[in-house]
Amino acid sequence: MPAVLQKWMTIVLVANFMFAPILGYVDSLHREAVEVVLHEGAKKASIEGRFTEEIIADMRSELVEDYNFDPDKIDINATKNLTYRNEYIEGSIEVPRGPIFLFDIFISGPRTIKKDTQVLSEYIN
Repeated sequence: MPAVLQKWMTIVLVANFMFAPILGYVDSLHREAVEVVLHEGAKKASIEGRFTEEIIADMRSELVEDYNFDPDKIDINATKNLTYRNEYIEGSIEVPRGPIFLFDIFISGPRTIKKDTQVLSEYIN
């Protein structure tokens, strides 16, 4: 292997391993953000008996404004039909996952972050 190529490969590997902890930390923060936003939306939806358009818009807005997700790439699926007390309401958020390595030569895991939740409705007619 030529010396120049060997040095280049070494630099690429060292750079990847230097930034991997930081990028991994950012990934874990994004996962936590998605989970918290979904959980908070589900609490509101439980009282309303469904995920209203306002609740979904608030969840999307929080992900965009507070966590810098691309609004066009946020996929929110949720129960929009009125659900009465003691029946389940479901919701999920899926967003693109950021890089874990500086150079995308080590492909690891899924390309998206997806969180699901299920909560009992507290809506009484």
